[in-house]
Amino acid sequence: MNFFRSKEHLRKWKDFKKGGKEGIITLSDAMRLFSGPFFSKRRKPDYFSHMVKYSADMIQIMDSLKNSGSYWRLNWFEKLVFGLVLKLKSG
Repeated sequence: MNFFRSKEHLRKWKDFKKGGKEGIITLSDAMRLFSGPFFSKRRKPDYFSHMVKYSADMIQIMDSLKNSGSYWRLNWFEKLVFGLVLKLKSG
């Protein structure tokens, strides 16, 4: 993960790939995503027993990121599969 002060600064970076712009998010969005329970609770002893809920929370956060591209969002099929896994896990 690399941080840049502006989109112009990012585009001047020697390793910038035009096709990768879907993965560009603001620092505030990155902070919101990485401060969610999926990441912030990793040191808790019961982390794995709550991982399904933490993953669902992370998907909701990813869907709500305002300026993110498709890189940060699951498509409908991935959400369907994840929903089925949640049902199997809770049933």
